[in-house]
Amino acid sequence: MELVEIGGDRDWQAALTKAKPNLVVVTTVTSALELLDDTVTSAVVKATHAVGAIAFVDDAYGARLRPVLHGGKPGLALGADLAITNCDKAGLAGPRAGVLAGRPNLVTAASAKGAEFGMEARAPIAAGAMRSLQAFRPEDLREEARSGQALAVALAEKLGRDLVVVSDLGPMVDEQDVLAVVLRRAGRSAEGLGLVPCEVSSALGMVLLRDAGILTVNTHGQPGARVSLRLKPTLDAIGRVGGQDAVVAAVDTALDHLASRIDDVSAISQLVLGDQT
Repeated sequence: MELVEIGGDRDWQAALTKAKPNLVVVTTVTSALELLDDTVTSAVVKATHAVGAIAFVDDAYGARLRPVLHGGKPGLALGADLAITNCDKAGLAGPRAGVLAGRPNLVTAASAKGAEFGMEARAPIAAGAMRSLQAFRPEDLREEARSGQALAVALAEKLGRDLVVVSDLGPMVDEQDVLAVVLRRAGRSAEGLGLVPCEVSSALGMVLLRDAGILTVNTHGQPGARVSLRLKPTLDAIGRVGGQDAVVAAVDTALDHLASRIDDVSAISQLVLGDQT
């Protein structure tokens, strides 16, 4: 079927009227933690219902981040027919599983289709998801946000405030900027470089994992995940790797390590992919 994708700051009303969809998915918070205002979400939901379509709120981060950190409303309170979140982001400890809520007939239909694809949550996963939700404390998320933002400020002091984005949950450095920092430290331009930004940011993730035990999307994300450096520490994670200064030092040392090897494509390849022989 046709997919029409449009930003919340664009003329989504015209796109909605023209497309005449059966389903409208509203992503409230992106993986880069860009936030869609509740008034926009609510307006899209109302317009969706007006054309007879199902409103599905993708609330992976937003289910907790919006109400707890920004005073927003839950997805279903915004009028959504279905809302989904997951159990390993923004104050929840896992497992890696989705939680779907909404109109009973639609939840039942989605559950049946998931079972057809072998994607249903078996009993241990369902129990783990329930325990994760039961253990959720808004203050834990607020503490994660405070520690992540403090880490972002410290990393910005080290790398430059123009490079580090301070998000709700921690620092983010675009892959283009990661490459620029490495090239600057290597004292060379991008001319003749045998690497692209995502390879350098992936290598950075591998060094952080190998030398400091820091997990990032760069090493553990699924295909299609963002390739920028994003640090979103869970509760007590910073302390487990030695504190905020240790994390900043690990990133700084990893960048120096890559700078010293930036012209050795085979070394970077082995770092990212392992021994392929």
